[in-house]
Amino acid sequence: MTKTQIEQYLYKHIPITKALGVKALSFSKDEIRLQAPLFNNINHRSTAFGGSISSLLITTGWSYLRLLFDDQDPVPAIVIGRSSTNYLKPINQDFVAELQIPDEEKLSKFMEMYERFGKSRITLKAFIKNGEQVQAAFEGDFVVMKHRRQ
Repeated sequence: MTKTQIEQYLYKHIPITKALGVKALSFSKDEIRLQAPLFNNINHRSTAFGGSISSLLITTGWSYLRLLFDDQDPVPAIVIGRSSTNYLKPINQDFVAELQIPDEEKLSKFMEMYERFGKSRITLKAFIKNGEQVQAAFEGDFVVMKHRRQ
């Protein structure tokens, strides 16, 4: 799946991403970076709206998992089970969410559980920074489940 393909997929299957103006800057198993323009996501204080920030961060983790399972037919269900976003600094510019790619051991265990049980859970972290300053930090538990044949 390419950057353009993930954008089109998101716009179709998660329509809020189109309203947020989400663009994929990097989309690979080594780096996921999604951007949103401040203009589409501004609040009454002329900074980024918290719901938009959270949505972009969740979408960043979700997109990574979608990429990992791109070769499966059907693609498994991917849902957020728990999320927490810390808003550390006001965001007053276009903002980019970047996923902290899980280490090989964690990813291997996650995939093994999925193959064994048809369901697996993984905690992912992402952040939004301006330069080196972290403006928002996210941690979320995602669940991936095989679709049941009827």
